[in-house]
Amino acid sequence: MDAFATTFDKLGIVGSRFREDVASQVQAAVLSRRGRDAVRLAGLTGTGKELVSSLVHEVARCELGRDGEIVEINCGNLSDSLFESSLFGHKRGAFTGANADQAGLLEKAKGGTLVLDEVQNLSLDSQGRLLRLIGEREYRPVGSTSLKRTDALIVLVSNLDLVALTRDGRFRRDLLDRAPAKINLLPLWSRREDISELATTFAREAAGDRGWTEFEGPTRRALADLEGALVEHRETSVRRLRELVRDAVFAFEGQDPISLESSAFSKVLRDFYGAGTEDRDAWDRADIEERFDLAIEAQTVARIAELHALPQTTLLKLARVLRELHGSLTGGEKPVPSSYRNLMARTSLATKAALWLLSGARNQSEFRRFFGTNPHEMPPKSVAWQIYHDVFGSLEETSPPGTGEELN
Repeated sequence: MDAFATTFDKLGIVGSRFREDVASQVQAAVLSRRGRDAVRLAGLTGTGKELVSSLVHEVARCELGRDGEIVEINCGNLSDSLFESSLFGHKRGAFTGANADQAGLLEKAKGGTLVLDEVQNLSLDSQGRLLRLIGEREYRPVGSTSLKRTDALIVLVSNLDLVALTRDGRFRRDLLDRAPAKINLLPLWSRREDISELATTFAREAAGDRGWTEFEGPTRRALADLEGALVEHRETSVRRLRELVRDAVFAFEGQDPISLESSAFSKVLRDFYGAGTEDRDAWDRADIEERFDLAIEAQTVARIAELHALPQTTLLKLARVLRELHGSLTGGEKPVPSSYRNLMARTSLATKAALWLLSGARNQSEFRRFFGTNPHEMPPKSVAWQIYHDVFGSLEETSPPGTGEELN
C-alpha cells in the first residue's frame, strides 16, 4: 500500500476514510486484475472521480510497470463522428477535410490509461463502437480496413447509475458487461469522519491565500457545526465543502485569526443550506437518536444470534426479507391489511416456496428425497403434499397425497 500513500499525497487527496476505501477498491479493480479489465468508475458530482482516475493511472504505473500517459476524453462534448475519429484516428480521405492520416487518442494512451468521462452521454451508436475496444482491445481507425490493438487501461467514468440506465434503455448492457471491474465513490455526507479533515485543509489553504501566517484552522465547535450541516443536508460534493469553507475564510473581517469560530460559518451555512449553526442542537439530537437505535439493534442481533446459534448476517438478511414481505401486503393486485396474521401467512408461503426451489424437485417424491433416504429423515407424504398444494395449488388442486407427477 506504499504506492497508494505516496500517490494520495502527491495528488493532494485528503480524508482517511476516503483513502482507505478507494485504495481497497483500486487494489481489487486494477492491481489484482493486472489492469486487464476495463474499469467502471461511478460517483455523484463532486465525489472525486477525476482525482481517482489520476490515482488509478499513477498506481498502475508504479505497481504494474506501465509507462504511458493518461488521456482523458469528455464524451459529453463530442458528436458521434468526432468522437470516433478523435478516439480511433482516421486515414487520409476518410471524410471531407481528412487530408492526412491522423492517429487517435488511443494511440497516445498506449501503455497508459484512457479515461472516458461522462460516458453515459454517448449515443447508443457510439457506445456500440466501443464494444470491440472494451471487449477485445481492438479498434479500426476511420477509413481503415485493418484492426489495431491497444494495451491502454480503460476507465469508464459516470456520475449516473449505469445499471439503472441499462434498464431504461439509455445505456448498452453489452457494453456494461465488458467493463466488469468497479470502483464506487461514496458521497461526502456518508463518510462524515472525513469532513473535519477536509474542512481544515481547505481553511488552511484559503488562509494561506489571505496571508494568515499563524492560522491553525476552524475550532472543534466550528468543525462539528460543518459536519452536522453537511450530514443533515446530505451534501455529496467535496467541491461544495471547499467553496463553503473558502467563502467563510474570505468573508472574515478583523485581525488575522489563529482559528475560526463557529460564528464565522453561520452565514455561509445559511446561504448554502438555509440553516445556520444555531440549528446544530437539532442535528445533534437526531444524530444521537439514530446512533442509539443502531447500537440497540446491533446488541439485539448479537444476542438473538448467539442464543439460537445463527450467523448475524443470516439473521439480518432474514429481517430484510420480512421487511419486504411486510411492505408487499398492502400493494399488488390483492392488497391485504398489514396485520400479524397476514404477515405470518405470507411468510409461511414464501418459506415453503423457497424450500421447494432449494430442493430443485420436480415432484413430491424428489422433494422428500432431498432431505434423505431414510424414513425418519424425509418429511411425511402428507407434509410434502401440503407444501406442494400450498405452492402449486392452482395447478393441481385435486392431486392425491403422495403423487409423484412431475410439474409441467
